[in-house]
Amino acid sequence: MANKTIELKDISNIPMLDGTNFAHWHMQMKIHLRSKDLIDVCKKPVPSNASMTIANKWSKASNKAINLIATRITERVFREVVNVVTIEKANLLWEQIEEQYTSKRAVNRGHVWMDWQRSFYDGNLQNYIDLRRKLMMELKANSIVVPPELLS
Repeated sequence: MANKTIELKDISNIPMLDGTNFAHWHMQMKIHLRSKDLIDVCKKPVPSNASMTIANKWSKASNKAINLIATRITERVFREVVNVVTIEKANLLWEQIEEQYTSKRAVNRGHVWMDWQRSFYDGNLQNYIDLRRKLMMELKANSIVVPPELLS
């Protein structure tokens, strides 16, 4: 029972993916999946030459990863990325989430850039630094290059 409580507490530290916080969610979820030895099933399919034993272990790990991911996405995100195909394999779900929320989508890139442009100093230096760090992480996750003159 104590292990289940620790596991729930671990996962509760990962923010809910709501469509606006992909970079932060992605890094936190990746760290968590690595700690559970589940990142490989999210990154690639079961090897084609896998024995039945390996394939079964891979399938169980994939199901665990899907469960972890599904508990940390909002209902709207769930409807956008989970379907009859992605619900079966963690690597397909992970790929769909990345495709939906990274630079492959012009809309996402536009939102990230607009957030960068709209950010301003409100008199609280720490809040401003935190906001800029968050926005830099989002820019990087979306492969947006900021001209050096805007950073100085």
